[in-house]
Amino acid sequence: MGQILIEGLEKTFNSTRVLHGLDLHIKEGEFVTLLGPSGCGKTTTLRCVAGLETPTSGRISIGPQKVVDTARAASVPAHKRRVGMVFQSYAIWPHMSALSNVTFPLKRHKQGTRAEQKAAAERALDAVGMSAYANRYPHELSGGQQQRIALARGLVAAGEVMLYDEPLSNLDAKLRVKMRDEVRRLHNEFEHTSIYVTHDQEEAFAISDRVVIMNGGRIEQAGTPREIFSAPSSRYVADFIGYENILEIDQVSPDGTSGSAGELQFTGLDGAQKGDAIAFRSGVLRTGPAADAAVVFEGTPTRHAYIGDETMLHLVTASGTDIVARIPVDQEVPVQPQTFNVARRDIVLLRA
Repeated sequence: MGQILIEGLEKTFNSTRVLHGLDLHIKEGEFVTLLGPSGCGKTTTLRCVAGLETPTSGRISIGPQKVVDTARAASVPAHKRRVGMVFQSYAIWPHMSALSNVTFPLKRHKQGTRAEQKAAAERALDAVGMSAYANRYPHELSGGQQQRIALARGLVAAGEVMLYDEPLSNLDAKLRVKMRDEVRRLHNEFEHTSIYVTHDQEEAFAISDRVVIMNGGRIEQAGTPREIFSAPSSRYVADFIGYENILEIDQVSPDGTSGSAGELQFTGLDGAQKGDAIAFRSGVLRTGPAADAAVVFEGTPTRHAYIGDETMLHLVTASGTDIVARIPVDQEVPVQPQTFNVARRDIVLLRA
């Protein structure tokens, strides 16, 4: 009942197209995150589903109801779509208590009696651990507590769908981790179909069933967090999710198993072609030769940065290629040319 189907979704602001024929099917009960940098179209997509933006063209269905069909000039108003939404800015009323804020959507839609509305709001407050703060006003609450009120209000407004627009970006790092776990717990408890928007890769991977990477108003790749993390399909995705080292192949053997990317020699790949790229994360480099090495090169450490339990090294090859490596903070690396290697299992081949 709560599946979401987006077909051919386009949106133009003035003369600028920000969504380009988006197609996305979100299954009932699924938690899907739209992930990407600012301006990639993720929030616009969410707002089109919510009814806060009118698409230029395309169709959107929520369960059996088609809420947008531009070919027929049909659009269900936002307040009739029965979706819950949590905003980045919380958007809770400063003159209302926590309980009144949560009750407001029910009163506006005239759902149930006053007693039923109050009971539903109290259940939602209890679900987010805010029952003891029901009579407090927003200025008497911390940022995390205000976000919980916004979550509770979204829960009572939701039919089967919850939408989240970067709801945790205003919180400090420790509270953000705690609240993202809370968002996932509530999703599991209430069994909603959820769309979550963020630019934070770690946040997206931690809570999602499926991640959709967006780029310039298009879907670049969609898959489980593990699929996205271990098998990016393009240089854009690899760069966005933290493959610090991406090098274009300039020479390759006839069978595509070995060759070079600048001074980096590689072997053991399958079907590599000139113009493809090899990608690997900074944490997988090892010093010295190794029997299972697929990439070997000589580099000189030029600068380092302390990042807690690791040190970030910048290595430069003889021709000036910059390679980033992370090593344990207690490991000494002499400032002189030396051999580094990367195992085959840690390399991703990106097609041109």
